[in-house]
Amino acid sequence: MKKVNVNYEKLYYGFPVILVSYYDTDGTPNVTTVSSSYTLKDMMALGFSSKGHAIKRIKEVSDFVVNLADSSMAEAVNFCGSKTGAECKKFDSIGLTPISSKVIHAPVIEECPISIECSLTDVIESGNYIGITNILAKIRGRLVAEEYLNITGRLHVSAFDNILYIGDGDSRGFRNMK
Repeated sequence: MKKVNVNYEKLYYGFPVILVSYYDTDGTPNVTTVSSSYTLKDMMALGFSSKGHAIKRIKEVSDFVVNLADSSMAEAVNFCGSKTGAECKKFDSIGLTPISSKVIHAPVIEECPISIECSLTDVIESGNYIGITNILAKIRGRLVAEEYLNITGRLHVSAFDNILYIGDGDSRGFRNMK
C-alpha cells in the first residue's frame, strides 16, 4: 500500500458521535454533538472547542451525560452540532426527551440507547493547543437500553448502529457502523 504525506488541518479517523446533555445555569436542558471522547474504567475524557456554549456551561454546572446516538438519530446529531444552545432550546427544537438523572444533576436523553452520567473533575487548557478544551470526568452511572443487552445482561455488541464522525477539516461527515 503506497502512502503519501498529506497536510490536513485535522484527521478524524472514525470517532463515535455522542450527544452531551447538561442543564444550563437557569435549569434549561441543553445538548451538543461531540466526536472527541474516550473512557477508561470510571474516567470520561472529552474534547471541545474552547469558544462553544456547551463547554462554558459544563465548566459552570459540572454534571453532564454522554449519550450515544444511533443511526435513527442522524437528524438530531446534525441539528445539535450545527446550532448553539445559546440561541435555541435544542431539546424542544428537535424533539428530544430530557429525563432527570437519578445520580447527577443533568438530563439523560431518552432516545439514546446508552447514557453515561458524569461529574467534571478536571479542565485542561494548554497554551500548546489554543482553542481546545479537554475535560476529565468521573463516571457516576451507566444506562443501557434493554434491547442492547444479551440474556446475561452484557452488551449485545452486534445490536449497535452507532454513527461515526470521519473527516479531514474540509471533507467530513457521518457514517453508520452497519
